[in-house]
Amino acid sequence: MIEIETYLRDSDGKFVQVDACAARPADADYVEGAMRIAIHGVEVIGIKEWDYVDQLWAYVASMIPQLSATGYASTYFPDQPIELSFQRQGSQVLVSVKSGNDVKKAGVSMPDFLVSLKGAGAAFFDKMSELLPENADSYRESRRELLS
Repeated sequence: MIEIETYLRDSDGKFVQVDACAARPADADYVEGAMRIAIHGVEVIGIKEWDYVDQLWAYVASMIPQLSATGYASTYFPDQPIELSFQRQGSQVLVSVKSGNDVKKAGVSMPDFLVSLKGAGAAFFDKMSELLPENADSYRESRRELLS
């Protein structure tokens, strides 16, 4: 089972699921939030790794074509030394997050992972285009890259 959720950090420092957000983020250039990815009950990324979540989603979107082409893709979080990687292993994909000496990883069916990731990412970019229409062009471009 794959769970992928996105949260925005509100002005009080609380994390709210993006689909429940009605108010625009305070800073359109630095949207604070978190991506949560849990695979078979293993939380690989969670709220404690919060960062600039729209930038993180854009980075993840650019990983998909690279993963499909080469079988491996990685990126660092926008504002901290956390590395996220996807590595194809046959019909599976190994999702890993390395933060300092801490490494979390879990494997899952590649087709299932891509369907879940693309669905969650598309919903995120659509919602962010509503909340921050001035960023809609860049969100559309990341959405296109994610779904390619």
